[in-house]
Amino acid sequence: MKTIFYKLILCLALFITLFFLYKPQINNKIYKGKEKDVINSSDVATTIMPIAQALVAVAAGVLVVVTCIMGVKYATATSPDTQAKLKKQLIGLVVSIVVVFGAHAIWTIVYNFMKDF
Repeated sequence: MKTIFYKLILCLALFITLFFLYKPQINNKIYKGKEKDVINSSDVATTIMPIAQALVAVAAGVLVVVTCIMGVKYATATSPDTQAKLKKQLIGLVVSIVVVFGAHAIWTIVYNFMKDF
């Protein structure tokens, strides 16, 4: 329960940081949008791309640290019960790695598709 709470707090802090970091750019885009009715796909892609890259960089860093910590715990575990528990957690870690980099791959495909138009 505590780990879910800490993860939620971390995600919220990251969201608030990114919001205030990009708020002036977002406000400029909103007010520019009131002058014209057309949304340019390249503007959307170039605005969102730094946010996506920052999120993937943070996720990759967290995944590397967690993988190292769990690998050391697994290597130093003495009882089979502890190793089985850590193996289940490592499977969850592998799934999260696939989700993060799969989302990045999907975003890259969408970005390249939008760049062509």
